[in-house]
Amino acid sequence: MLENKNILIMGFGVTGKATLKFLKEFPCKIYIYDSNLDLQKLNVDEDFIIFKEEDLDKIDLIVKSPGIYPFHELLVKAREKNIEIISDIELSYRNLKTNKVVAVTGTNGKTTTTTIIGDILRRKSKTFVVGNIGKGILEITEEAKSDNYVVIEASSFQLEHTKLFKPHIALLTYVTSDHLDWHKTTQNYVDAKFKIFANQDEDDFAILNYENKELAENYNLRGKKYYFSMHKISERGAFLDKGKIYFNDGESTEEILDVKEIKIPGDHNIKNIMAAIIASKLLNIDTETIKSSIISFTGVEHRIEFVRELDGVKYYNDSKGTNPDSTEVAVAAMDGDVILIAGGYDKGASFDDLIEKSKNKLKTVILFGETAEKFSNSCKKSEVEFYIVKDLNKAVELAKKLSKDGDDVLLSPACASWDMYSDYEVRGRHFKDLVRELV
Repeated sequence: MLENKNILIMGFGVTGKATLKFLKEFPCKIYIYDSNLDLQKLNVDEDFIIFKEEDLDKIDLIVKSPGIYPFHELLVKAREKNIEIISDIELSYRNLKTNKVVAVTGTNGKTTTTTIIGDILRRKSKTFVVGNIGKGILEITEEAKSDNYVVIEASSFQLEHTKLFKPHIALLTYVTSDHLDWHKTTQNYVDAKFKIFANQDEDDFAILNYENKELAENYNLRGKKYYFSMHKISERGAFLDKGKIYFNDGESTEEILDVKEIKIPGDHNIKNIMAAIIASKLLNIDTETIKSSIISFTGVEHRIEFVRELDGVKYYNDSKGTNPDSTEVAVAAMDGDVILIAGGYDKGASFDDLIEKSKNKLKTVILFGETAEKFSNSCKKSEVEFYIVKDLNKAVELAKKLSKDGDDVLLSPACASWDMYSDYEVRGRHFKDLVRELV
């Protein structure tokens, strides 16, 4: 497929570099485009050709990094010329030796769910957990053998540019409006998420949140459907009943575990765990292995991550909360009154519902970053106290001054990090460093 092709890599960040390394193993001609980098200095070994506009007519295939805007002028021109545009997960899938692929997407919950599934499967067989967490998928494509599992956290940016991608198990945690700055409309975003199921057939499995059941009916899902729900359901899947999680395979119902044994807080994590249980059961993992893995799981970095307790105040890092729905969930998971630290790069979402639904738990909101003013307008509408500060340093300082015994200080920005940080991980680690320095 790749032999003797002229391939353009758009974006030369982490994904772009991994793509180059992967493609170098094939007899193809590689072009690189990145308007933000001096590619001349990076091309020390002359591994690639620096793309020029006039080269577009030579290009057979474009591998687009997730960070490249889908309506970029170059991509528009490429579509006009019918040049195929794919993502890294599509490129990997076309070259993977294993069909034991589990793919997880969703507006919220995908990192935790992906991690839990990976932890369970690792207890039975070699498993690669890739995507937005761990290694990039192209880094393990050649290494993964036919009997290995590959668990992928897949973003809408990646799924949008898939063509043949066909995970054996596709899982959608939940979908609501997000990344409107990127996808332009909610429908475009939802369509991108549902592409995870597009190529499945009756031998594959589609796992969905029961709350999205009606939405899913708008798409032609051919995989066998399993649902997870916080309430008892008659459909195949996992559900909660009287504090216990059950799995129904369509013929019988089995108790898996008591939610009291789960160490990570919040109803949203119960849903993530139920989704992981379904995926594991469909891969014939025994109940004891599933249960022991879940009860030992203590959470994911940057996702409602407990940092420390100081003077009776608990500090939590939820830097991965990059949309309002995710932050709403994080606030709801807190035990005490919440001092919320939020703000960052605005992805086009409204903060009105977040503040209105959370106001009874919010003691105050401390805002920073590009979207602080817009965020503050939502606070004003719901009559929630707020402060606007210069940066995260000042936010943590102020949170300490305003907090008292029993309060929870929560960094859950409801925004991307790109106005002040390279990614949510850098932002989260900075927050943790600042909190640990408090005296």
